[in-house]
Amino acid sequence: MAPFYTILPLWVGSLLMAVTLKTTVSRKVRKELGDPKPHQLFLGHYGVFGVIGLLQSTFSLGGSLLFLHVQAVHPLLFMLSGWVSSLVFSFFTYTLVASFGNVGKAIGVLFLVMQISGSNAAYPLSILPHFISDISPWLPVSYSVTAMRGAIAGIYENDYWIAMGKLALFLVPLLFIGLVLRHALLGFNHWYEARVERTKLLG
Repeated sequence: MAPFYTILPLWVGSLLMAVTLKTTVSRKVRKELGDPKPHQLFLGHYGVFGVIGLLQSTFSLGGSLLFLHVQAVHPLLFMLSGWVSSLVFSFFTYTLVASFGNVGKAIGVLFLVMQISGSNAAYPLSILPHFISDISPWLPVSYSVTAMRGAIAGIYENDYWIAMGKLALFLVPLLFIGLVLRHALLGFNHWYEARVERTKLLG
């Protein structure tokens, strides 16, 4: 259960970062920086999330090795799996919230719920309903768990590196959303916020 209880909290931490920290840069700061381009702001501001994510994963995985005494055949690859996972997870939630606003936060929570059962970590996919097996390949935690198992028990037919490569592939659509689609989504976000405010359910 070490991969499940080590990797999933990294997603929770990334989601909490995206909820509690600002994903946009104020107009005052933009002027102080000389009005950088949108892609520079987007990638530069993510650096804050990336550093916090790396600190979180270092503390979490280092604690698993040193204090919980998780026995890993490849301790360095064990740490690497956490570092890469944390960067992908934090960029995932950062992009969702920066692009979709409150809707992005809801999508992040939805992914959290799906990954609890669909990541092949706590429950074997063979005993779960077929629709969970169908969504498992689309969940980032699935590949993080596979990579961590390889680091703990030993690599078989490059399963560790294949899982890490597939995990990194999630960055491609995220970059497209954050650098290309995000500007087109600004109108939708303003419309959504106006509709929510009109309901008077949220302040």
